[in-house]
Amino acid sequence: MTPRALATTAKGTTIMKRWTTLAMCAAMLLVSAPQSHAAAGPVIDWDPAYMWQPGGAFNNLPAGGIQRMVGTVSGFGAPLAFLNANIPAREYTFVADSMVSLGTVTFGPPSTQIYQTDYTGGVIRLYEDVSPDAVFAAFPPNPQVPSTFEDGGAPLLVGYFTRYTVTTNNFTAFQTGSIEGDINWVGGTLLPYFQTIGGAVCPGLFTGGATWNTAPNVGIPGYLFRHDGKIDLQCPTPTSTSTWGRLKQIYR
Repeated sequence: MTPRALATTAKGTTIMKRWTTLAMCAAMLLVSAPQSHAAAGPVIDWDPAYMWQPGGAFNNLPAGGIQRMVGTVSGFGAPLAFLNANIPAREYTFVADSMVSLGTVTFGPPSTQIYQTDYTGGVIRLYEDVSPDAVFAAFPPNPQVPSTFEDGGAPLLVGYFTRYTVTTNNFTAFQTGSIEGDINWVGGTLLPYFQTIGGAVCPGLFTGGATWNTAPNVGIPGYLFRHDGKIDLQCPTPTSTSTWGRLKQIYR
């Protein structure tokens, strides 16, 4: 092959590589979209929260049953880090209710079964009470539950569950599982702290481990689960736009 032919071939190869790279980058621009990320730490943290559902068991949460929960907050993170959950003169509590079971689905052989229950609906509300009195009284609902968890005046936050799932099993040593979901925040005096620069409200990720162990200090009569959990914020990640001309300049 002549030098000129070699040069032509090399030039063609270079052009082909350049356009292949451009095509790949263009494809990335076409399919890229804003993604979500969680904050560095939980915005709300708790241990414990307790759940109950009349007629339910850890391995069978019948369709149509309504699960409810009450909890005491143990810590806050950004953007609510200015709140102190360890001041004796006040308490932060939350109440969630109206989660309607879609029925439990069982997976696996009898000795190692996993039970998953999805729910629809549900609302969660966060309160601040300057007269601490919350108590996990047995066999809710009763005169103390949920009333002592929602007597702090106007809610600090109000959100609706867009997903809520309880997952348990029959083989873990300490009878543990998980309860998690997604929250769409819609109200409360602290709602502006969850807004992005553009005004959108960051969704919440509700997550944590649960136990159905009935041993003292873990189980309280009348409750199905004790939950050690948190809420993370899932704020959208900003994406920058570009043009085809600018992209071509990079690879020239």
